[in-house]
Amino acid sequence: MNRYFNYSTSFENAITAREIELENKMTSPQFQLYQEDHTRMYRHLPLKSILASNYLYFAEPYLGQLVSADSLKEILCSAQYFPGNLTSFLGFECRLTDTQSRADWAFAISGMGDDRQVFTNLMENGNLPKQYFQRQEWKHIADFAKAWIDPKSLLYHKIQCFWLEFDMPEQLPETLIPSVFFGPEKITGTANVDEVSQFLSVINTGASVLKGERLSKYLEQQLANCISQLPTNASIQFIGVMFSRSTNGIRLYVKRLLPKQIVPYLTSLGWSDTKGRLSALINELSDIADRFVVGFDVVKEGISPKIGIECSFISNNYHLETRWGDLLEYLVEKNLCLPEKRDALLRYSGSENTETFSGGIMRPLASVSRHLDKLISSAIVRYISHIKIVYQSGHLLEAKAYPAIRLFEAAPEST
Repeated sequence: MNRYFNYSTSFENAITAREIELENKMTSPQFQLYQEDHTRMYRHLPLKSILASNYLYFAEPYLGQLVSADSLKEILCSAQYFPGNLTSFLGFECRLTDTQSRADWAFAISGMGDDRQVFTNLMENGNLPKQYFQRQEWKHIADFAKAWIDPKSLLYHKIQCFWLEFDMPEQLPETLIPSVFFGPEKITGTANVDEVSQFLSVINTGASVLKGERLSKYLEQQLANCISQLPTNASIQFIGVMFSRSTNGIRLYVKRLLPKQIVPYLTSLGWSDTKGRLSALINELSDIADRFVVGFDVVKEGISPKIGIECSFISNNYHLETRWGDLLEYLVEKNLCLPEKRDALLRYSGSENTETFSGGIMRPLASVSRHLDKLISSAIVRYISHIKIVYQSGHLLEAKAYPAIRLFEAAPEST
């Protein structure tokens, strides 16, 4: 099996390879439960492709204690509405102390290549149930997709990726409403007034399209403060509109913060932690992780008290990363992770956890994504994306894991 992949290609550039062998595997008898909807996708959507649910289906034997059978079935049923050439990155959100193993799921859409064209095509001509577009949230998502492919739009030039994240509660609503996130071009610290205004324009344009109205001046002021207070080395990674949550704020994720910068940055935004417990937590985490992303909600009064600390590793070794054991063991010792969840995560990710497809020149299924025929082989890799610890003063800590599935172009054995 080819274990060498072109990791220099991030998901924005990791082209979603398609080949008939993979199609045959995914339409095997085991997948008959979803075959009727698979056929409907072909009939109504002018894209010949496998489905996003097919990638998730590959992870089923390896999810162990992470995602219950019922939860996975519901996720697969929701993922079948999205064509496979829409994404090369999917993942689950697993609560590490949840004995019921309910899980949420998400996928990313790249701004590179033609994937955003697939997104717009799906919104306009696709397989989504009609009742989805009776909801304003899905109408606004369709508006974003349309603006994202318009060369006259600011979003066309400034947005690198788009995410849909689906909460999957025990009692599912008739229409799933995702939270959505978009990744802008680099928004960094030490920006002058004009740069802050330009950055804010990108955030406001994207968020306003998704909300269906311009952000309030109070929220704009708070977002401007979040940008202007960024340390020089840090930048905004994602902006989120939390359709599935009861909040009118905007979610920000800030990356490349050094551990010692996290609490001072939050404090500069009006957040406080009088007992210093977040600082103590970060000091402990910095001994076993080296990449931190901080998430919080921006509201008109400032930022929310709940802070998400995402932990991972700068090296981005994907399924070859060997340091997850120490981090997960720390969480078990802190009663933030069940031992069986730790074991399941370590089984999920590892050097043998790939599926590679090759054999002559690939004959991709017809697709809007014109670049697919350049690929010779591809690999689906299972790995841990990150661990998030949710902190709020006066509340118990909560830990979540994000096992992921990513499609890579396989590199030659000699490299």
